Amino acid sequence: MNLEGVIAKRADAPYASRRTETWLKLKCQQRQEFVVAGYTDRSDGSPQIGSLLLGVHAPDGTLVSVGSVGTGWDSDEAAALKRKLVKIEVAEPPFPAGAGKPGRWSRRAPGSERWVAPRLVAEVAFAEWTPEGQIRHASYVSLRTDKPASAIVRETARTLAEAGPVKSAGRTATGRIKVSNAERVIDPGSGLTKLDLVRYYESVADWILPHLKSRPCSLVRGPTGVTGELFFQKHDEKISIPGIKELDPRLWPGHGALLEVGSAQALASAAQMNVIEFHTWNSTAKSIDKPDRMIFDLDPGEGTSWQHVQEAAILVRSAGGTRPPAWLKTSGGKGLHVVVPIAPRFNYEAVKGFSQAVVQHLARTIPARFVAKSGPSNRVGKLFVDFLRNGHGATTAVAFSARARPGLGVSMPVAWDELTKLKSGAQWTIATAREHLSFQTTDPWADYWTARQPLAAAMKRIGFSPPK
Repeated sequence: MNLEGVIAKRADAPYASRRTETWLKLKCQQRQEFVVAGYTDRSDGSPQIGSLLLGVHAPDGTLVSVGSVGTGWDSDEAAALKRKLVKIEVAEPPFPAGAGKPGRWSRRAPGSERWVAPRLVAEVAFAEWTPEGQIRHASYVSLRTDKPASAIVRETARTLAEAGPVKSAGRTATGRIKVSNAERVIDPGSGLTKLDLVRYYESVADWILPHLKSRPCSLVRGPTGVTGELFFQKHDEKISIPGIKELDPRLWPGHGALLEVGSAQALASAAQMNVIEFHTWNSTAKSIDKPDRMIFDLDPGEGTSWQHVQEAAILVRSAGGTRPPAWLKTSGGKGLHVVVPIAPRFNYEAVKGFSQAVVQHLARTIPARFVAKSGPSNRVGKLFVDFLRNGHGATTAVAFSARARPGLGVSMPVAWDELTKLKSGAQWTIATAREHLSFQTTDPWADYWTARQPLAAAMKRIGFSPPK
């Protein structure tokens, strides 16, 4: 609608002609990715960047300048950015003649800019575009590794007609699909509806899709909500969902074709068809028999404290060679998931065997805290680290997936230094997760996509020999 923003007020607050905490002005902010074309140094000579010089690709493919960003990072990140950029410096601007005005980048003397090969992508928040095609009041968010620089163009907002929602005859049109029975409550405890679930998945599509693309996906459907019967669906089963693709049936001989949820349409359409959870394999369709990650599911038993779960995550991280790189996320339920990206070299039997050996090592070393066998009676007051997630055909709730449990918790990626601040494995729900993400300035899993550690050395450290 091209509005500057909206006014939010506490429902019972009277109007006051002054600044108050009960009436708030919420200004619109734009946010997109830009190609990093160069940088400037700080005037004080410190080993940090002063600003990033940004560009986007025009319709004809040329890179054009759009301005710069000089805030949004702390001193450590500014230094880390400079170390990264120095390695790809080039002598000339990466803009073709006439495509931009590099001289406008800096208020300092000409020549203060340093140019780099246009390979890196930075996500930046900003107030608006100027008539000259420059961004105003920019603030750095993070580097993005999930998009190639060649794909970065100037983004345009959807029109009001495209954005919705529009309600009619029991159906609600969101930005992508029409939702039947939109007002049906699917979680009686919180009052959250089917429409809330669809809108949640539409709002986090950019975050969840990289975790879904190219992987076989199983769906947990709850036609009557989290308190009703749930269905685990691995194949199409004649319930075709728009956008969901069937993978090559030869990937799993003797079974139906596996499913891939690889687009925003597939994600929202699945939620419209009562899908609450998305679970993925540990391998991609490209290398279906060679997992590229290993997952340790920390599943607390009755009487196990949350502090015990937090401590267990740290121990699992360092046990049996699973030292960094290892990434952490809440399960959306009672526990935590420790995710270890690995080089896709070993088959499922070897990876599952190694993960079991790690869990058995923990149970032998700290028997008062860990148990290597599943089952409620085995883990009263203890914690079972579920290695069975690493078997062929096994799946785990994907990052950002909702969980079909009271409260509709969300599996949320978090940084390790946030572990002590977590209060539960379901700290965020579909009602609060999107707001949490909106205030994040860095992606705790930014380096996850490029970290693939070999397992051979870790196997050797604990004396595990993979099956031949």
